[in-house]
Amino acid sequence: MSGIGQVHASFLRSMRIFLRDKAIIGSSILVPVFFLLVLPVVLFQDIPIEFMPAVRGFLVIAMVTLLIMATAMSNLPGSIAADRDHDLYSKLSSMPVNPLFECMGRIATVFVFSAFGSVVVIMLGLVLGAELIVTSIDLLLIFGVASVIILFAAGLGLIIASVVKSESAAAHIGVAFVLLNYFIGIAFPYRDLPELLQPMVHVNPICIGNNMIAVLTVGEEFVGYNPFSFMDVTVMLLLAALLFTLGLYIYSRLCWRRV
Repeated sequence: MSGIGQVHASFLRSMRIFLRDKAIIGSSILVPVFFLLVLPVVLFQDIPIEFMPAVRGFLVIAMVTLLIMATAMSNLPGSIAADRDHDLYSKLSSMPVNPLFECMGRIATVFVFSAFGSVVVIMLGLVLGAELIVTSIDLLLIFGVASVIILFAAGLGLIIASVVKSESAAAHIGVAFVLLNYFIGIAFPYRDLPELLQPMVHVNPICIGNNMIAVLTVGEEFVGYNPFSFMDVTVMLLLAALLFTLGLYIYSRLCWRRV
């Protein structure tokens, strides 16, 4: 089977698992949808009504980022650990299958599933009154930044899957990383973060990327700083490339050796 064929076969299999597993759909899509419905009522009651469209817009971006993290950091390693428990890698190791091609199929699943869930969250947010102002060029930048976020999160997910044997443990460790990243610099605009957390945002590609998308859709004034500085862009790209490459290497070396 060619490399493209291996990627395609891995993608189809992983996509079927993601779409059939209620726990994956619930944690990746339904949880952000729930927060999108509840948080404005619980946390933003005292905000003047004229600011609510921007607040809802920022919340939509945060929920999309949360969805991406849950898919790549928790559900991806959970599905890999489950396949290892079912001896999938014992079977694959006896076939002419390249671990990198098989892994790229899984990564493609994360991209497609995240895109599908993001559309659901964004459409619901717009129905609820979120204001997202973008141009055609902004859309291209948003897709690029979101791709970097996915690669960084998927790299971490691959590392978790490779070093944690249990499906439950892999998924729960992923959830811990999701929550950590969310509360460090995604849950609130940069300007509202404690001074202790603000420096952490500048070394976290997910937080940087989330703020970039928020600036493009809601505005720099709302976010509180410009994440498109040379330093932030460089840090985001380098760390994302490094972690994703490291994740691929560890996955192909460690995960496939446990057979």
